[in-house]
Amino acid sequence: MRIAAFIPILCIGFTMVSHAAIGMEAVTSCTLGSKGNHTLSLLRDHPIDGTAVYYVSKDGAAPVRLYAGEPDQSRGQDIQVACVGTRERAFVLSGEFTSNYLQGAAIRYNTKAGQWERVDFAERERPTSVYLDAKGVTVLIPNNGRNESSKRYILYRYEAGKGEVEQIYSDRRPQSEAVKIPPQKN
Repeated sequence: MRIAAFIPILCIGFTMVSHAAIGMEAVTSCTLGSKGNHTLSLLRDHPIDGTAVYYVSKDGAAPVRLYAGEPDQSRGQDIQVACVGTRERAFVLSGEFTSNYLQGAAIRYNTKAGQWERVDFAERERPTSVYLDAKGVTVLIPNNGRNESSKRYILYRYEAGKGEVEQIYSDRRPQSEAVKIPPQKN
């Protein structure tokens, strides 16, 4: 293909991408990192009947769907969002997506580890606290007793360096300092 023919095609592609990003509605933005030098933005697009497809953007990068895969996996409703913490901060989102459970994610920039951390969860209850330490992030969800365990809490833990999320049941809260997620009224 000649360069003269390629440039208009490139321009059309750029216009289509920028219009899609421009059409998105900004829901909220959260400053993360101990110095507040990182930003996570939540956007939505393609509204249908009280639902929308949700996207996140890290540090102003191109938005990506909240969940990988088909767009409908990121289509949600009854969304609750909180930006919590003081020295270190976390972005916590939960809502009704594709499963019979509330789904969500807690995302933070771990300054000490120099990396983004994300914990995905799906439970019957919304999380009530997150625990942020140099080694990772933990999401605490009260166990309503209808799960596989009689323990009081369901913990989702992302440990820096491992790159995977571990789910455990426990009667004790994590030892690091709790950051409460304020309940939201619908």
